[in-house]
Amino acid sequence: MKILRFFLGIVLSFSLIFIALISSVEIAAYSDFSFYEKEYNKYAVTSSVDISMPELMNVTKDMMAYLKGDREKLSDIQANIGGTYIPFFNEREVLHMEDVRGLFIGAVYLRYILVFISIICIIFAKISRVRISHFLSNVLIYGTLITLALTGILVFLIAGDFEKYFIIFHHIFFNNDLWMLDPATDNLINIVPQGFFMDMSKRIVIIFSAFILSMIGSGVVLKKIFK
Repeated sequence: MKILRFFLGIVLSFSLIFIALISSVEIAAYSDFSFYEKEYNKYAVTSSVDISMPELMNVTKDMMAYLKGDREKLSDIQANIGGTYIPFFNEREVLHMEDVRGLFIGAVYLRYILVFISIICIIFAKISRVRISHFLSNVLIYGTLITLALTGILVFLIAGDFEKYFIIFHHIFFNNDLWMLDPATDNLINIVPQGFFMDMSKRIVIIFSAFILSMIGSGVVLKKIFK
């Protein structure tokens, strides 16, 4: 029983952690478009692309709708660039964004699977006559504390050389070189430069940490209520 309880606890901990991580990315990317506008101003994006801010924000909303699966195509997005309406994304950018969209949508489906696995773990724990309140409180406290510590170490490493880990990330998740864009020909790299991804990463870490801390807090409350 102890081995089963330990196994269920590990599986449930990892499931909850990845649910929190996927949700953090989703919230960071989709919840507040004013973040994008602030970033565009910070990195003088409109000057680089020769586009107005309202026009760029429309492109951004269409792009994010595409990544979310709410828009069928990216190739038909046009914008007034330098006084002429032209397609905003070229063929290479469209192909890369197809890969990115696959990651985003795949992550959402993975979250559904992890929610199902979490429910199964709790059901099995109940069937195994494990004290559910004690089981959940341990998972929420100790599992997430370990995650918080590992997150801190990871943030420290990435902050030391963001570009290195940014490249590693792309090699892990993409099996081609379409992500290697050219600022001279590709608008995408101009509107979301490396600094943008650094800021977005910080945003994700803050939201993820909030999830983790709330899970720890929930575990503490459970432990106190059901002593």
